[in-house]
Amino acid sequence: MNEQSTHHQPSYTLWTWVVAALLALILLWMLLTGHGPSNTCCGVSTETTPVDAGLSSEASNSNSDFTFSATSSGLTTTGDGRNISWLSQAATLNTILDGDDLQAQGNDKNVVLSGNVDSETIKQQIGVNAQAFFGSGIVIDNQIAVLASDEAIASDSVPATIKVYFESGKTTLPSDAGISLAAMVEWLKSHPESKAILSGYHDPKGNKASNEQLAKERAESVEDALEDAGIDDDRIDKRKPQSVDGGTDLAEARRVEVSIE
Repeated sequence: MNEQSTHHQPSYTLWTWVVAALLALILLWMLLTGHGPSNTCCGVSTETTPVDAGLSSEASNSNSDFTFSATSSGLTTTGDGRNISWLSQAATLNTILDGDDLQAQGNDKNVVLSGNVDSETIKQQIGVNAQAFFGSGIVIDNQIAVLASDEAIASDSVPATIKVYFESGKTTLPSDAGISLAAMVEWLKSHPESKAILSGYHDPKGNKASNEQLAKERAESVEDALEDAGIDDDRIDKRKPQSVDGGTDLAEARRVEVSIE
């Protein structure tokens, strides 16, 4: 019995090596062809989830928490205003809100104007100036009230001469010029027989011809503003530029006076 078992032992060992070799070849083929066991069998995943870069960017650019309140005397803000471009020009906004109780409040998308003014023309002009300041991407809600007292309605006196001041060497109208000219525009529209008289002034120092030309161009800027407001050109009379003699206030040499005749 023992001799028979010993006789078959070499044959058993040979088949063991054949099977082992076949298994090794199968495993090698599976690994080379990508059919091998995956990492998921061990609970390890190499799959990565893409980051939503757009969401991150949108969140960083959001100014939903930004709010502000402005009057002629100053500006207060809350929240993140780093992406609010007009903040660097806040002084211009204070000029637009030139009034005892005019106010602008809002955020990075909507602005509400409030307060009281003497006429509809002034209200609309403030709205136009505010839209130009904030830009077309901001919605302006003009809730400014127009005062209509009996005294104002009964009054029919000619508006007093106004002065429009320009920056040194500039001919561009200041941002509040529309508000300053509003009373003149209203009068001219309701009194078609009247005319607007424009008188430009300049400094007596320096080249006289250049100074007169600068004063003339400033008067033309005021003329353009009146025409844009609906006043015909033939009702606007520009007088010869005048020199400002004496005095130390150079601002007076950079003005255009507007009067009614």
